[in-house]
Amino acid sequence: MLYPSEPNGLVWAARWDTAPRRFSGRDPQDPWFDAEHGDASYRVPGDGTLRISGALPRMYVHDPALERQWRNVEVTMYFQRVSDEKVAWGGMVSVARTNHGTTGDENKHKCDTRGIGARVRYDGAVDFEKETNHPESEATARKTFWSGGMPYGIWLGYKHVVLDLPDGRVRQELWLDTAGGEGGGRWELTNSFEDDGKGFGNSTTACRAGMLAHLPLRAGDARDGSESGKPNISVYFRSDGVGPEGLVYKWGSVREIVAPASTAPR
Repeated sequence: MLYPSEPNGLVWAARWDTAPRRFSGRDPQDPWFDAEHGDASYRVPGDGTLRISGALPRMYVHDPALERQWRNVEVTMYFQRVSDEKVAWGGMVSVARTNHGTTGDENKHKCDTRGIGARVRYDGAVDFEKETNHPESEATARKTFWSGGMPYGIWLGYKHVVLDLPDGRVRQELWLDTAGGEGGGRWELTNSFEDDGKGFGNSTTACRAGMLAHLPLRAGDARDGSESGKPNISVYFRSDGVGPEGLVYKWGSVREIVAPASTAPR
């Protein structure tokens, strides 16, 4: 844990050490794990891993009743690249502060498709992305982490932190563990970005007339423009162009965390 858990906050932990199974929609052993999106199939051998195959894996974590919302979160996943089509922006990606395809049709509820993500990309870069009007988005804070692309066949730890700062900014952090989880992991802050609402977001593609694409996506019970009025129902994982069991996950979790009292960066 990088940040302390919010008392009585939401927590999801992967259930991949239970009964072996295959599915292409909702996980029959976990009602919070909704993979009925995109185009992919999934296998749980029962050894604690999730083995992913398909062109468009999309895996959502949310309250099955669509009531309880994620607010400030620390998203954790260990992953291993096995085989894929080398789609540059594919890889290890999580997206928070979204209702994308959860509370309504993503092609009609455009403001609910907004979300913010952290990407560890197959091309070796890391960055942050803000979707403003599906499928339009903007990326920022790009850095090269592996000059030759993401390596194959090793376990990498990923943490995506999203939290509100007291002055109105939204901070994202991307942490990586390249030690494979040894001793709880040797976590390093790889990238960070703070959205002040002044320039992050594709300004030519707001989700509806009169909306500003630059609005920071903060936690709360409502968000400007949200068709459902439920801005943070889902956190989801995604990739692109994955080969047969070509991406493997383990040790996944999402936790609500306590936001810092200070606006100073860590």
